[in-house]
Amino acid sequence: MRPGEFHSDVLSLEVNGPVGTLWLDRPEKRNAMSRALWTGLPGALEALRADPEVRAVVLAGRGSSFCVGIDLAELSGPVGGAGATSVAQANLRQLESTRGFQAAISSIAEFSLPVIAAVQGHCLGGGIDLITAADIRLASSDATFGVRETKVGIVVDVETLQRLPKIIGAGHVAELACAGRGIDAARAERIGLVNHVAPDVSALYEHAHALAAEIAANEPLAVQGTKFILRESEDLTTERSLLLNGLWTMTTTLRSNDLREAIAAFGEKWAPAFKGS
Repeated sequence: MRPGEFHSDVLSLEVNGPVGTLWLDRPEKRNAMSRALWTGLPGALEALRADPEVRAVVLAGRGSSFCVGIDLAELSGPVGGAGATSVAQANLRQLESTRGFQAAISSIAEFSLPVIAAVQGHCLGGGIDLITAADIRLASSDATFGVRETKVGIVVDVETLQRLPKIIGAGHVAELACAGRGIDAARAERIGLVNHVAPDVSALYEHAHALAAEIAANEPLAVQGTKFILRESEDLTTERSLLLNGLWTMTTTLRSNDLREAIAAFGEKWAPAFKGS
């Protein structure tokens, strides 16, 4: 599936050279996460991955907000949905639905290319799930962030409690998740939730695409390998991570045509043309 072959009413794709942009495209609902939106995420990413020219991805939201979280109006109703013949069956259906949501968010973290989240306006609930699955987070000065689930009587059950502690300190996680308190872009930058705060939305998108283009200009196998090692090493000892690192290098980048290209370019002082091979 290529970007031009992907169709959705709530997600859209743009490709500009080596940079792909995945838009949450439900601005009239401030990109609230409907079932169509979150179930469409893996297919949208697959469409970008299938384009050999795309080497980095920006995740952004149309309109005034990045994402205000789950569309509670759409997803409200009996636990497990209609047609369940018992509480047990309804509970299993609810678990299946939750696991599907989790898998959709994980498709961002597991995507082979770096993903940069560009956040403007509100980023709440499921929006936090989305950005914590990304590799890099940027924001405009008007951005606000919040984990609001405790305010509506639920424990956040997608991936915030698993990924957020790997990004910011435990005390900040507990405050956000237990108090449900929102924070502004300046504090998000101070605690390390975002790397950079742009003065406005236009500058945010410009910065995000410039950073994506900078990443995309590097050797593709090396970039993908770096993301892979960083992700897999989260649950490995240092010794096992080093072994995995060595195996990746031995079997891919040290054997690539691009490495020979880079060495020749360095010696003869010209710009290498990386092909990811």
